[in-house]
Amino acid sequence: MGKRIIITAGSTRERLDAVMVIDNMSTGALGCTMAETLLGDRGEEIDKIYYISPKMAYKPRVQSEKVELVTVETTQDLIEALEKIFATDKIDIIIHSSAVGDYKGKYVIRAEDLVDEIWQTIQNAQDKNALTKETLMGIFENPTVVCNNSTKISSYEPHLMAMLTLTPKVIGLIKKMAPDVTLIGFKLLEGVSKEELYEVASALRVKNQADYIVANDLSKIGKGKHWAMIIGQSGIVTECETKQEIAKALEQLLF
Repeated sequence: MGKRIIITAGSTRERLDAVMVIDNMSTGALGCTMAETLLGDRGEEIDKIYYISPKMAYKPRVQSEKVELVTVETTQDLIEALEKIFATDKIDIIIHSSAVGDYKGKYVIRAEDLVDEIWQTIQNAQDKNALTKETLMGIFENPTVVCNNSTKISSYEPHLMAMLTLTPKVIGLIKKMAPDVTLIGFKLLEGVSKEELYEVASALRVKNQADYIVANDLSKIGKGKHWAMIIGQSGIVTECETKQEIAKALEQLLF
């Protein structure tokens, strides 16, 4: 029986209103290269690839009935797509290359409205000495007057502010959903030493029970190059210089 694989690729996008989003620069090219490499070299050993990505990300150019495209936008969309697949299919491998955004919008507010609420709270306090940082932080957490983020916010607000909050760490949920799946995660830093990148990626692997982490340095990506090191339980398995080399190295590890 052939392997059943999930590949996540591209960035997640989080909406601030009906048109504004928080996004990142990931194109999904690495995940796409991974899918094309596996289909080209190991097609006979694969039963299914679920390719999860946003609409605008790169898609595998290999035409195959073994590939099912799953379109997502937000981090929550991605989580729900994974939950659905894991609940209905036995997955052998997940290559989680998606660049999941770290933050999502909690609310958008006019600075004037936020200042007014803080000022009124101070003015209305019967005992000014009883005011605490926690009181004022509570206003920041849940202000009374926020912009309606289900429609387009006015383009003419000169002091528009967005409060961000953390998104769930998807890699940390995968082994909870599918304890037996082989998990390949990815970590991207920029301009750090090889030693620091290794330490951060290794800690990520252990924390999330990943089998391998592909550790990237943004300063070494571009102009056809994509340096990375693949880290496993025993340390650095190999180093790669291009997306194609990364895909080939992972292929050798997984098959």
